[in-house]
Amino acid sequence: MPTDINFADLINHFPTANPFPQVRGDLRSSSSDFRVDEILSFQPSGEGEHLFLQVKKTDSNTEWVARQLQKQSGLTSRDIGYAGKKDRHSISTQWFSLHLPGRQVELSELAGEGYEIVTAVRHNKKLRRGSLLENKFEIILRNLTEKIDEEQLAMIARIGVPNYFGKQRFGIDANNLVMADKLLNSQIKIKNRNKRGMIISSARSLLFNLQLAQRVAENSWLTPLNGDCLMLEGTQSFFVIETLSSQDKNRFDEGDLHISGWLPGKQNSETKSEASQKEKQPLDDYSDWLTGLTRLNLDSARRAFRCIPKNLKIEQQDDWAKLSFSLGKGCFATSVIRELVDVQDKQIGAGS
Repeated sequence: MPTDINFADLINHFPTANPFPQVRGDLRSSSSDFRVDEILSFQPSGEGEHLFLQVKKTDSNTEWVARQLQKQSGLTSRDIGYAGKKDRHSISTQWFSLHLPGRQVELSELAGEGYEIVTAVRHNKKLRRGSLLENKFEIILRNLTEKIDEEQLAMIARIGVPNYFGKQRFGIDANNLVMADKLLNSQIKIKNRNKRGMIISSARSLLFNLQLAQRVAENSWLTPLNGDCLMLEGTQSFFVIETLSSQDKNRFDEGDLHISGWLPGKQNSETKSEASQKEKQPLDDYSDWLTGLTRLNLDSARRAFRCIPKNLKIEQQDDWAKLSFSLGKGCFATSVIRELVDVQDKQIGAGS
């Protein structure tokens, strides 16, 4: 890897699918301007050893709430489950599970700083990561220099946006990537399991974003190549294509299939021929990271290059706009916004 790489600069300049937006504005002028509601992929059964809590949190990150629930209940971290992480600088509702077999608790006993309990229900299994159907967003943008192009909004609702990992994945000033570089080159060790996982995840997220950025820059992120891995919408299932059939093209155009990128680990990527060569190019400078991820014995995975917001709507007047939409698990609302507005995030710093 080039020793002079500036990670903070790199993550601020991934290309957009459309011409870079001329509209400028502010994101998260207050936490109430960024609202998220988590929708589980199943309904809790109403009985079982695990107490499911729907929590409304304000200016609190998910791990903070999990630690508070652990402390208030006297459980271990293994006894607490959640499906996904939510932005700290937001008002969010999400679910947690507590393993409480044969134990009744008053909800007041579980109260803590930065959150309130909305609903409680029993279930027979722990809440696992990824057990999400979607996240619903309601986002207010302020101090807009002009109105958002509603024709472009309609196009995004139809074909989607590049499914970049958001900048929050990389930490303040991309510090997670600085640490990842040291970790994967065996210059440091990180004992804390959660922190170590976060640092490794940030490295794989950058490698994915680099692959996607190249396809966006070349305008091929919506053009399946020979040997691409096509992923089924809403799943982790994928298959390799030699040439794109008319049936698969129809499914791709309808949003049922997406080109996917590689999240490196110990297994080689499944792409073939033309797509394989294309995938390797942006990773050439990161061979030490690929070696380090293999050494850590992590399983490789894949992620769709595209996310399509559902029920995308806008209300706007003068210098103010409210966007509402739903995204599948793992998709970032900021990846939708950056295609429409060059925003300054008032909570975590400037940039789109």
